[in-house]
Amino acid sequence: MAARVEKAEPPLLEDIFVAAALGVVTLLDDHRTLPDGEWHKPVTAWTDGRIRKIMRRARASAWQRAQDVPGLTIHHGTAQVRIFVPGVVDEAPRELSKLQIQSSPLDSPGRISTLPNVDNPTLTILLNPGVEMSWGKQCAQVAHAAQRCWAQLDRADRLDWNAASRPVRVHMPTHDLWDRLLPDASTVIRDGGFTEIAPGTLTAAAWLAR
Repeated sequence: MAARVEKAEPPLLEDIFVAAALGVVTLLDDHRTLPDGEWHKPVTAWTDGRIRKIMRRARASAWQRAQDVPGLTIHHGTAQVRIFVPGVVDEAPRELSKLQIQSSPLDSPGRISTLPNVDNPTLTILLNPGVEMSWGKQCAQVAHAAQRCWAQLDRADRLDWNAASRPVRVHMPTHDLWDRLLPDASTVIRDGGFTEIAPGTLTAAAWLAR
């Protein structure tokens, strides 16, 4: 994945979170990912293996070059995020391998102590307040939570979510809210430990809220 982060007008991190979550689900549900589609083989190899996600940062001409790499771009609010067809990290095309993984900081969303009600089925993702991560790492956890939660939805829930235009919300909860809501989550994410944090660290939780 790559987020567009221009120096003059950087996007809001909460918008990047939502775009990353929507992007991964959109790629998995794309017609090109179906058995006769051009993306089926690489996507299946990725989903059947140890799923790994990396968020890179792009700006200016580097962002434009990244559009030439197979994938799709999601716009949400102030954010643009490119989701690339999965591949081996060490074999990433030059347009991607040159993009920075570690990036300048973005303002973190404020923590919430109460979860707002929703009017439509909404994919809800919470990040563990007890784990320190860079914003790129947080994006990877958010996208992974979205992927796992969507994969677990039955057909009726997917249809309801689609009919509501696929709303997604990502929150940074207080410790108390996290502790109260975690038992009700349908999906929890434990990191593989490739970067930043120890293997098995609980990073995110997700469910379809109604």
